[in-house]
Amino acid sequence: MTSDKKAGRSSSNNMVIATLLVMLGLVFSKGSGFLRDIFVGIKFSDPVFRDGFTLAFTIPDLVYNLLIGGSIQSAITPSLSAAVASGKEKEGIRTVSIFISFFSVLLVAVCALGVIFSHPLYSLFGNGERSAMTIDLAASASRWLFPQIVFMMLAALCIGILNAYKRFGSTAFGPTIYNVCVLIAILVFAGNSLPQLMRTTFGIMLAAAVYFLYQAIVGRDKLKQFRFIWAPGDAGFHKLVRRALPILISASVVQLNMLILNYFAIKLPDDGNVFALRNASTTWQLPYGIFAVAIGNVMLPSLAEFYGKKDFKGASELLSSRLRSALFLTIPSAGFMFIMNTDVIKAIFKWSPAYTDYDARRAGALLAGYSIAIITHSVVFIMNQAFYAIGKTKVPLMAGCIGLLTNPICCTLLMPSLGAMGLTLSYSVTSILQMTVLCVVYCRNKELRPHGMLTFIGKCALTLVIMCATLFVLNMYYPAPVGKVNELIAISVKFVAAGALYFALTVVFRVKESSEWISKALKLVRKSH
Repeated sequence: MTSDKKAGRSSSNNMVIATLLVMLGLVFSKGSGFLRDIFVGIKFSDPVFRDGFTLAFTIPDLVYNLLIGGSIQSAITPSLSAAVASGKEKEGIRTVSIFISFFSVLLVAVCALGVIFSHPLYSLFGNGERSAMTIDLAASASRWLFPQIVFMMLAALCIGILNAYKRFGSTAFGPTIYNVCVLIAILVFAGNSLPQLMRTTFGIMLAAAVYFLYQAIVGRDKLKQFRFIWAPGDAGFHKLVRRALPILISASVVQLNMLILNYFAIKLPDDGNVFALRNASTTWQLPYGIFAVAIGNVMLPSLAEFYGKKDFKGASELLSSRLRSALFLTIPSAGFMFIMNTDVIKAIFKWSPAYTDYDARRAGALLAGYSIAIITHSVVFIMNQAFYAIGKTKVPLMAGCIGLLTNPICCTLLMPSLGAMGLTLSYSVTSILQMTVLCVVYCRNKELRPHGMLTFIGKCALTLVIMCATLFVLNMYYPAPVGKVNELIAISVKFVAAGALYFALTVVFRVKESSEWISKALKLVRKSH
């Protein structure tokens, strides 16, 4: 075996290990995030306080994504990674230091304004007397969530820098620590009064501070190279900003779409729809976040390196394999959540009488509308990462703006006939449009475009139809039993049965990814012996 082949195999194995490690971290993060939502439903038993707490995060989250969120993984990481690979690490560190310094000052100023003008900002959600209390609670609670953004930004910058050095193990479990601290704050402070709500969001701000300190400590050997440098006229900084600006705007599109959905949700006739939307959103993002996000984030620095070396064949093969891997895992997840939507919501969130069967059915309908987005948004995320890796940041921005325009139009058209489900189905429709734009534009470059996708998608689609039909019949004859333990056992059995059927069919249809998973499993068994 030649040294190049050995290096290629070693690099592939390292990527698999890194992806699995990031997935494991995301499993813990998402799991602790579910616990957070479960205890929000229990501790804030009044739907008005639930909605107020949930709504409070929307504007701070938008500010975070608009100013810093998307640029970290998609601009800083590939830029610093490329600088390290090309022997220009010192220049890359200086440029990133200036970027961090400038946006830290800007974000502190914006957060101060957010605290001062929180009530006017949240009044934009106004919908008469019924929603006035919800909006007032959200505005008050957000006064501790704006300062939280500063700590979240610093933690995310640490993660972006460490990922550029492929230190995925140092960043995999930070979000879990944050979620556990948030969970403690909810358990200790939450309740149906304004003082309890304010203490809860104060505790969440402290959780963000702990999150940042953890990332700073575990990555101190790399992070100590970075200094506060105020040089906004630096040419390298300008180049990074030009690359980051479209990413910042396109990353904020996701949060803007959530603002739009919350705006329409609060207009629905009863309380609790904002929290139900949060439940559905958290649930569909479980497979998306664990599989697509992990695969895309690990792919990004390696794809940037391939492109920087003009190895277009390697870049195409890497993108093809990552897309297929993500879809192989998210397609059956989407089918299961579509068929079993209410049962999934009940299994996750219904742990007390405060969360009713009606709450579960409402969130289940929203989850069904989101199910298409599990697949399409996985493609959107990975294709966005591919564009960021090759420096074409304006294309994801264009696709995001198309989605931003179509989302409120679809909500207006679909809600009168579909009710709450029209909200999330609108999101899925916009995701389909974004995916189409990204794929069409990227595939114009024949050297870079992914290959072997149509056959793969055709086989997986046929497998999905068979799996969903079988699951529908199984659920019709064996509905969810009474009792929490029996309910959990029943949905677990159906999940395993559906997954086993899907995997078996992909083996029969000779889907490459299924054989790869078998091969990996056999290797692990051999190593264990």
